[in-house]
Amino acid sequence: MSNTSTLNQHTQKVAGMLDFTSKSTCYSPFSLMHALSLLAKCSNDASIQELVQKLELNEAQIQDFVAQLKKDASIAVASNIFDANILGLNEDFKKLMLKQYDVVPEQLVSAAQVNGWCSKHTNNKIKEIVDSVEGMETVLISAIHFKAAWDIKFNTYLTCKMPFNGFTKQSEVNMMNAKFKMDYVKTRTAQVVRLPYCNSTLSACIILPLAKSQKDFKDALSLTNLQPSFSKCETALSLPRFTISSSFNLEDLLQQFGVSKIFNNIDCAETLNKQLRMQKIIQKTFIETNENGTEAAAVTAMFEDNDDIEFNQNIVKMVCDHPFWFILSGKRGVVFVSSITLS
Repeated sequence: MSNTSTLNQHTQKVAGMLDFTSKSTCYSPFSLMHALSLLAKCSNDASIQELVQKLELNEAQIQDFVAQLKKDASIAVASNIFDANILGLNEDFKKLMLKQYDVVPEQLVSAAQVNGWCSKHTNNKIKEIVDSVEGMETVLISAIHFKAAWDIKFNTYLTCKMPFNGFTKQSEVNMMNAKFKMDYVKTRTAQVVRLPYCNSTLSACIILPLAKSQKDFKDALSLTNLQPSFSKCETALSLPRFTISSSFNLEDLLQQFGVSKIFNNIDCAETLNKQLRMQKIIQKTFIETNENGTEAAAVTAMFEDNDDIEFNQNIVKMVCDHPFWFILSGKRGVVFVSSITLS
């Protein structure tokens, strides 16, 4: 199975598992998979085999995707292992981490140490992932940062105040407006447009459901809409500016996928010289989109412890004035998925 299919299928499934409707939310499927692939290198026992099977996690393909992303100047990807007993780590394992992940494990010292690493690798967009490391033995962590300008920027003089009809209330937003030939398609459930960034392999995919109920909103995050066949079409797009910061505890999400054993015991005797038990999996994200472009960041950490424009009629009109999906993706699949509900 290709990375595109794996990440996109995961994205489709989480639409019904995470809360994307009560407020605007940003989640990174890639960040979770990257962190879990790091964990999978620590063992190959029954718990890891269950994880790989339930999430259809392909470590080799994730590494290939990471290698491609690292060649992109608009993207920075990093990972690390902080361990309270750094001297206990197997030397061959450390060599493997350096070769495959550019990771040099560090002695776990303080929350400031871990949070400083997060801030450094997300352009200061995510400054804290842990409050304290007291009692912690191991932290496995992944970070990604993206920043790029639109290939064709929105004209700030065309931005105007417009109403946005959320699920529970109407609010006024700064609506950006542009009109040019875009990758566009109208499917059975949504209008979908793809916007490229300058000098980046990632692009933005905007999925605007045709119907406005919460069920229709969730259903619009389908494989058909995530990977459609576009055609060039003169399109007048109205898109609100937005900034989102989100935080998730992902233990429940993994359990919904059928993953349970990593929360009980992982045999890492041959790599970390210990038995692990993942007790917390936290993801924090940030995304901002405006007339110039988009900046986005995500950190996933796993812890183990001891205990008014005039439009020509021939132009397609796409006005994002009700909840929609904003997807950042590359050739291998979804990196960030955001729900814009403004609730």
